[in-house]
This record gives sequence, C-alpha cells and structure tokens, in this order.
Amino acid sequence: VAAVLDDARTALVGAGFAIDYVALADAETLVEQTGAEQPGAARPRRLLAAARMGTTRLIDNIAVD
Repeated sequence: VAAVLDDARTALVGAGFAIDYVALADAETLVEQTGAEQPGAARPRRLLAAARMGTTRLIDNIAVD
C-alpha cells in the first residue's frame, strides 16, 4: 500500500501538482486501507487523490487491483 501511495505522490508532484491527499480505500465503503487488513479479505479498492495546479483543484479516483 505504501509503495502505491508513494508512486502516486511522486507522479503528481513530478507533473507540477501540489497534493491535498492521496489515499487507497475500499471501493464499496471508502474506508481507507493501510495494508494491515486481514489476509484473504481482498476487496476491490480505489486510489483517491486531490491535488492543485495553480488555483485549480482536481479530484479523481481510479480502480486498482
């Protein structure tokens, strides 16, 4: 989980964004995932992000495996 979040942050900063947040969450409940979840309890997840470029704030999410 930490590596996925670090990669996302690096990509956003490299593109010139100021990050508000980057998080990995359960796709159904949106509960933030830390990587300490029960083994075998794999569920669909989404990578959530909000970042600013200048005065524009962008918010997006994407499914991740």
